[in-house]
Amino acid sequence: MNPEVFPLDHTGRSLREDVTALQSLGPAVRVELPGGVIAWSVTRQGLLKELSEGGQLSRDAQRHWPGLADVPDGWPLAPFLISPTVLNTYGSDRRRLRDIMERAFTPERLEILRDNLARRVPFLLGNLGKRGSLADVRADYAQVIACETLCDLFGVPDTEWPEATKAMLDLISPAEDADRAAAQLGSAMGYLAALLSSKENAPGDDMASTLAQAEMTDEERVLALAVTIAGGVPATTELITNAAYNMLRNPEQLAAMKSGRTTWSAVVEETLRLDAPVQHMPLRYAVEDIDLGGGTIIRQGDPVIMGYGAGGRDPEVHGATADVFDVHRVNKEHVAFGHGVHHCIGAMLGRMEASIALQALFVHFPYIKLAEADDDLQPLPTFIFYGKAKLPVRL
Repeated sequence: MNPEVFPLDHTGRSLREDVTALQSLGPAVRVELPGGVIAWSVTRQGLLKELSEGGQLSRDAQRHWPGLADVPDGWPLAPFLISPTVLNTYGSDRRRLRDIMERAFTPERLEILRDNLARRVPFLLGNLGKRGSLADVRADYAQVIACETLCDLFGVPDTEWPEATKAMLDLISPAEDADRAAAQLGSAMGYLAALLSSKENAPGDDMASTLAQAEMTDEERVLALAVTIAGGVPATTELITNAAYNMLRNPEQLAAMKSGRTTWSAVVEETLRLDAPVQHMPLRYAVEDIDLGGGTIIRQGDPVIMGYGAGGRDPEVHGATADVFDVHRVNKEHVAFGHGVHHCIGAMLGRMEASIALQALFVHFPYIKLAEADDDLQPLPTFIFYGKAKLPVRL
């Protein structure tokens, strides 16, 4: 292997160590992705913002990545990077799709979603308590909130929430068997298409109705829902899980929270900074040569990973304590939700879900504790998302 290429741990088991190593190697480092694809990983918060603000990078692989033709068959990142979604378009196509999707995230709609979630949370916590003294915050609480909130956002009828939740989980966690995974994908996309169809003649005040009435192709409509699921469910699940984990590991900061010396908003922002749910965001492509100085040049057509995890832990921004969780930190600046033209459309929704979920959890279970040692809490098996595969607690 080229010694100038850093071998990312694709299992995610060494994610934090990888981030530290990448930061030590410079503002942009060549890394190996699954399938032997080589890309640049950007590690500095300032550079991440700079590259996100202009037109130097594109997310349209078809137009701006010459190496697309050389990716191996069955490349695991292909479906995520090549489908014609708002994430993978450029210029006027991106603006058109983004403008439509943003109509579903108005302040008025977010307020309705907030009120609905606040009403559901006591029931969810009651169910969590029924599992006995031991529960998994990630699977039994955080992921449920993430899925149900998207059901509400999409306008899924209450009676269909279990079916919709299954479709969402099939999309983000397909079976390892290829045939079964294909069947899951087909069923999930079929469900989303049927939901959109049901809104054509009976629209409501929801995202599916907004898409059904917009000037889009049928494929664009379904993919708009699918990409919202692909980003929204894992990111919100990991944000709630990571924040709960960090508070449980820092009882003195939890005490400060309970005494009113800090806020749940501060907890959420510090968690986003330290443990961004999306650590390595693939891929973008250089529209032109980008000279970073010091002999480092990202060539036109080179693929680029946005290192949101590294950006939040940038010592040039957060100093010697960049790797320390501190809700009292004055500057919690991060890029966990992206920046510039690709800033996450659902950022405010994710923050809202996390704040409501966390406050309710720690009020309802004031004596909650980690049920296992930190060393036993394994991270997710992926280099893209950061979070715990499970978060067992004693209530």
